[in-house]
Amino acid sequence: MSSEQFKLTTEQELVVNHPLGSHARVLAVAGSGKSITMAYRIRQLVQKHGVKPNQIQVLMFNALARKQFSAHLAKTGLAETSCPDVNTFHSFSFQVINDAIKRNILPADTQFWLADKTELIWLTVKRTINDLERAKRIPVEKVDPEEALNAISLWKGSLTPPSRAGTRAGDHFALVYKQFEQTRLAENAITFDDFVPIAIDLLENQSVLYQRYCRDLQHLIVDEYQDVNFGQQRLIEILASESVDVMVVGDDDQTIYEWRGARPNFIIHDFAQVFNDHPVKDYRLSRSFRFGPIIAQCAANLIAENTKRVQKPLIASNPRLNSFIQVYDGGMDSTKSLADQVIALTQTDKVKPAEIVVLGRLFAQMDNLEAEFLTRGIPYRVDGQEPFYRRKEIRTLLDYIRLASDLRTPLSDATADLFYSVANRPSRMLSRSLLNQLVSTARQNRLSPSDILQRAVNQQLEIVSRWQSAQLGQLLAFLNTLHSRINTSVTTAGDLLTWMVRELDYLAYFQDYYGKGENSDEKAQAVVNFIRYVDQKGISPRSLLDQLSQLDTTQGKPEEELIVFTTIFRTKGLEFDYVLIPQCDENVLPYLRESHMDIFDTNGLMRGGDMSQSIENERRLFYVAITRARKGVFIGTSLKPSRFVTEIRHPSTKKLMQSVIQLAGGNLNSQRDLLDLAGNGQIQEDVLKNLTQGYLADLNQAELANALRRKWAEAHMVRTTA
Repeated sequence: MSSEQFKLTTEQELVVNHPLGSHARVLAVAGSGKSITMAYRIRQLVQKHGVKPNQIQVLMFNALARKQFSAHLAKTGLAETSCPDVNTFHSFSFQVINDAIKRNILPADTQFWLADKTELIWLTVKRTINDLERAKRIPVEKVDPEEALNAISLWKGSLTPPSRAGTRAGDHFALVYKQFEQTRLAENAITFDDFVPIAIDLLENQSVLYQRYCRDLQHLIVDEYQDVNFGQQRLIEILASESVDVMVVGDDDQTIYEWRGARPNFIIHDFAQVFNDHPVKDYRLSRSFRFGPIIAQCAANLIAENTKRVQKPLIASNPRLNSFIQVYDGGMDSTKSLADQVIALTQTDKVKPAEIVVLGRLFAQMDNLEAEFLTRGIPYRVDGQEPFYRRKEIRTLLDYIRLASDLRTPLSDATADLFYSVANRPSRMLSRSLLNQLVSTARQNRLSPSDILQRAVNQQLEIVSRWQSAQLGQLLAFLNTLHSRINTSVTTAGDLLTWMVRELDYLAYFQDYYGKGENSDEKAQAVVNFIRYVDQKGISPRSLLDQLSQLDTTQGKPEEELIVFTTIFRTKGLEFDYVLIPQCDENVLPYLRESHMDIFDTNGLMRGGDMSQSIENERRLFYVAITRARKGVFIGTSLKPSRFVTEIRHPSTKKLMQSVIQLAGGNLNSQRDLLDLAGNGQIQEDVLKNLTQGYLADLNQAELANALRRKWAEAHMVRTTA
């Protein structure tokens, strides 16, 4: 596609023609064509200003964005030899690190714990936790490896070394971090999270590398700037030095990764303060090519409720596009309605399943719709998690049933795995070494799980202390009762699971292990949802195990014929024809309990400011969800619909924007409808601005815009006087 074939908007042209010798902050709404705008900016630099490709550095947020941007560059007609390098932060850092290895600055035997070697990271953290438990520096079964890895990742992203690592959750994670780093450095290993910190250190302290990567640079373009963390911000600052023109592109309204270190302050406040060696020009890309006026204005209504943001309009580029939002109330009925819509879309309207996505704040939010899909035989897959019936917290309950079923038979490899699975869930503070010895003794003597536990309870094993014996006795008593219940013909799987959860105090275990917050709440809700699903079946425990082993969410269909269930966090930069948001309720979306790892630098060296208020974070998340849709958004609610469903102001916005759509289609009667709405005081001030300065301006309806302003002012004056 040549530049003549692609027509840039006036706003895009301003960005493309941004003057040399100044920095630029480009605030681009969802679907505004920011990538193609940046691509044409690069073509302008190369062809008009004679900038060489090696004098331009482009940094993208992830590999998908990098690939898409390279395709956009090709569409501008710019020759491949004239295209600059396009990197992610990590691929650029990887280049610097490899260069350092070649120059013997880093050891020749440096190993990368990436791809198939990422398991080494997990194993090292797990070993570290076990070592600290044995040394009694952290309590047994109190530190989750995934939580520890998350904390380490956050510290590295904020350039915080172990010596300055702090968290308000105690010092357990900091101890794991310190010992993990000692092991990693001894192995000359580098993880993905080390790329940016190591690259920064090399560029700051190795002049040969600084000269290689920074000396010739004249232009730095950074995409998705709202998502950078402190480490990435520092890398940008090093690359910018004192002479580079910096252009950052992003949308503070789409900052949804604060939980992993991103801070909207970098794009809202800090950019002009940090890059103060040149003038800073601000630009807006306010026209969205993705959806029509109804979705655009509903999204604008919603995000306007946030206070920590840069004010900007959101206008549908095509005012004739009749995209929609549909809200369903009624709990399980809304779940059935969403499934009905999916069947209608795929079977009647012939929409490709890959163009439909189910989005949630939490995976547990989508469990009931998953169950409905299974019941209806709708093929789907879950991206980023197991299907709800295979998740770890569910698998543990099923493993109890499996182990209890084989309680009296000699221990096998399979039952040994089941024993390991349930022994400390909930936590009984039983060390891994003790469990290993129990399994080994049972195998050597062909003992059943019941036999080895009974020996431990009777103090017949020297390896078992009195306290451990009591814990194992409780486990044996529970398994014996469970064994009896399984073999009772009147016991349904739903009743059995309900009893198990109550006897084990299983839901409280999640809060005890993970603390109060998202992890524990999501796992507890997943258990509740699973039991509800099983209850409806009314089958025996063994039948449940048989049915679950045969379930296939894909129905044997290829990936392109599957509807995807995933979290909003995982859809950055993606778009679909239709978006479904089930169980859009208060305490789910928004989820307002503390859900982030509260880490910090004990020396206070971390920049970017504190996290936003939870409600503002959550509102941005819902904003991102509804703006993924090109054609339609279906929202399901239960007992207490989310405040966001009210904040989008859907009924009044739908009525108003349908008049805009009709006007754009040539129906002049809609002019009267718009004037009536303004005269009746049914248009809010922020909406009036979008309407008059956006849609009516684009439709060359200046007279109507002025008339609307007068009508609105008259109505507003009457209401104020009254």
